[in-house]
This record gives sequence, structure tokens and C-alpha cells, in this order.
Amino acid sequence: MSATPSETKGSAIVLICNENYLLPTFSAALSADHHTAADVPVYIFVVNSDPGWASQFDHAVAGTKIRIEAAHLSQLEEATRFHRDRYLPAIALARLWFDGLLDQEIDRFFYIDGDTMVDGELDSLLAVRPSPGRIMAAPDVMRMFMDEKSRGKKHELAYLNGLDCDADSYFNSGVIYTSREAWNSIVPEALEFLFEHPERCRSSDQSALNHAAYGRVDMLPLTYNYQSEHMMVLDPRRNGFAPAIWHFTGGPKPWDRPGWPWDEYFNRFHRMAELLLVDCDVKTPKPPEAQMRAGISHRRRTKNRLNWIHPWRKITRKAKILRLLSAGSL
Repeated sequence: MSATPSETKGSAIVLICNENYLLPTFSAALSADHHTAADVPVYIFVVNSDPGWASQFDHAVAGTKIRIEAAHLSQLEEATRFHRDRYLPAIALARLWFDGLLDQEIDRFFYIDGDTMVDGELDSLLAVRPSPGRIMAAPDVMRMFMDEKSRGKKHELAYLNGLDCDADSYFNSGVIYTSREAWNSIVPEALEFLFEHPERCRSSDQSALNHAAYGRVDMLPLTYNYQSEHMMVLDPRRNGFAPAIWHFTGGPKPWDRPGWPWDEYFNRFHRMAELLLVDCDVKTPKPPEAQMRAGISHRRRTKNRLNWIHPWRKITRKAKILRLLSAGSL
């Protein structure tokens, strides 16, 4: 059940990107706008753009709660030197500084990545105030396979140990709900760790945030961040679960190449975004061909292994996913 506007007042949806990734980010924002109360603004901060360029979208956002604003983050260039993630561009670090871009009346925010689609109401979550000093996030896919025997397990454990973290508490940073107070206490610690130990932060800001927020995370049900690796095991709708947020981690994204596990259904808001921005100066992001091939190969390999080489893992992973979908329901 959705909350009343008075209960969601003071909250906001926040996305951040560069000019190259505005189209999919605008798509995610449209989906969030569609599933939130009238008093919940949806911010898109476009890094390293100018106000003149951002003003061209005024007609596209008319009738929505979406605000597209140019943002200058002088800290980002310095932090980029410590970025080690092979799969994400350094712009992912920008989320660490958007607090300073929000209006003063916003006391809590729900951050979502630009490769997500909101597919269910968010008001019931936004009406809940996060506990003081804590963030709310959903488990990362690592939770699904860390108890399995594999050649890569030793490597994964070394990674977690380097963060002073464990698999059960490790979260995906693509969806985070928290107060500004908590964010401002955690981010400085995350940045300090990233700058001092970039070699331990293979997932860049996600690694650093997991280190800094350890012991201060309330896990959300997986319905708020259902990722590609989960979808390759189970389409939760077949078991009566309707995720509020789908997260198109890895590649290809559904707008790049719809197909298993993300079909054309997941392009609804992207098609809407294309129509609304048709007359705007917006680039259509093109992933590198090598990255596309690697993503397709990974998905085929995963499908083959779960169906023919380790079929029992599909059963055990499905059971874990169903528990995480049910856990901590709000």
C-alpha cells in the first residue's frame, strides 16, 4: 500500500550520470516518477555539463517530478585516479558527492543507478525513516554463491577480508536508501579507504562503501534490487514476487540487446525516454563491442553451467533467492 504524501515528505529519488548516459538514466527516472507520490522529487544530476545544456530538457520533464540539473564535482577528477573497477566507468564515483547538490529540505534520499527500472511503488519505503547513522541496501549477488565450492571462492574471500567485511553483509551500491546525516558520516570513511587502499577496491565505490558502512547496514528485501545474476536463476514473478526495482547489472542492457534474461518488457520506460528526448542533444550510449561480447558469453556460460554442469546449483540458488525476496519485508 502506498504512503500518503505527508509521510513521504522530505524524501527524494536521486540519480547521477554524465551526458553520455543521460538517456538510460532518464528512463530510470521516468520509472521512479511513475511509482512515487506527488511530493517526491526525482533528481538527475549530470556531471560535467553546463546549465545551458541541461535546460533543453525542460519540455521533456514537464508534467513529471523530474529535475535534470547540471553538476560540477571538482572532487571527482582527483578520485578518478583511485578507480580500479574494470567494468564501470569512473563516473560511478560521483554518487559519493551528490549530497551537496540536494535542496536543504531533503533529509533522506533513495539513490538508484541509471541501469535500473522501477516497477513497483516506493512510497511505503520512503515513508520509513532509516535508522540514525545507518543505510538501507540490498544484498549483492555474492550472497548467492559464497557457500558453494568453486575455484574462485578463495579469491572472493580474500576480497571480502580486505574490506573487513563478510558475504552476508556485503551489499550492492546501485540502490541505497539513507539519511543525509548517515551518508555524511559514512562517505568520508569510504573515501579515505579508497584513497589508501585502491588495490582492495575492485568494485571502486561499492567496495569502499561496504568497508565504511560495515555494521551500519539494514538489508532491504531483494525486491528492491533484483539483479541480472538473480534473474538468470529465477524470474521471481513465477513465484508470486513482483520486484519494485530491476537492476540490469552487467551487459548487455535490455536496450542494447533485449533477450535472456531481460526481454522487451524491460524497455518500456526506455522507449518512452527516447520519444521524450527525440529533439534533444542526447547521445545514445554504445557499450564497447568487447564488453558486449564478454557479457553475452558470461550469460551463455552461466545458463549452460546451471542447466547441464551444476544443475543442483540452480535449485540451491533459487532457494536462497526466495529467502532473500521474503526477508525483511517492510
